[in-house]
Amino acid sequence: MRHTTRIDHEQRIEEAIWLIMQRLDETVDARELADRVSMSRFHFHRVFQALTGETVGEMLRRLRLERAAHLLISTRAPITQIALDAGYATHEAFIRAIRAAFACTPSGLRRHVQYRVALPSPNGVHWGSEGVVRFMKPEGATRMTTELRSVPPMRAACLAHRGPYFMIGQTFGKLGAWMACTGTEAGQGIALYYDDPETTPPGELRSDAGMLVSDTFTSDDPDITIVDIPGGLTAVYTHVGPYSGLQAAWNDLFSNWLPASGYTLISEPGYELYINSMGNTPETELVTEIHLPVRKVETA
Repeated sequence: MRHTTRIDHEQRIEEAIWLIMQRLDETVDARELADRVSMSRFHFHRVFQALTGETVGEMLRRLRLERAAHLLISTRAPITQIALDAGYATHEAFIRAIRAAFACTPSGLRRHVQYRVALPSPNGVHWGSEGVVRFMKPEGATRMTTELRSVPPMRAACLAHRGPYFMIGQTFGKLGAWMACTGTEAGQGIALYYDDPETTPPGELRSDAGMLVSDTFTSDDPDITIVDIPGGLTAVYTHVGPYSGLQAAWNDLFSNWLPASGYTLISEPGYELYINSMGNTPETELVTEIHLPVRKVETA
């Protein structure tokens, strides 16, 4: 079952890679790639990066630079045109990128007809290559606790947060003040994330800062959104320590636990549930649960 799960992910990501290879001259939208390979938009980028060692954007930029270097060496096409085809708006930006990648200017690279144009790649994918993708190996057993739970439905009173996810604490502060002012009884804090931070501009990221409330709770305040979180099978990944370590916890979940789990993600957004509060808990003792709705992989 675990082997089946990883193979399914690898097949979908390999399909996405070849789509990228075929569309180097186009604007590649990771959300469209996710749809093309039938993966959740919310989770696609994390799975892609976990298996290939690169983000979609990093792979795209590298492949375009490899192609540009090949064109510099093998053709007499104008450098400006090659720069534009590689996605660089200015000649200067292209020069900086080539110099950083190959330690040489475009004109200098053109004189080195035997120059190797394949840049370092963690996955073996190169421009013009039709070789087998070398997927990243799992890093080993996770140091954190992951378990499968049947989670009951929950209701949260939320304030919408727009912008970088790491700034959601400001919105939680406003929500806490509202709770105190209105005398609302609430349970644990919860943060729901709706966009992939790797494919969505920081200013456009959507999330909700919330507090769990009773299933009959309502509010007439137009700033407060009532979010009903469906129950069901959920992978719960427990992180102990400062909130600054949560990004690494998300990455560990996707790169180590998920490929070997026998489960696949469904489209409901993932969320963080804060078991205790930083207001009265030392940072080293903060407990945060990352919840991902999942389903068992179907086998023939």
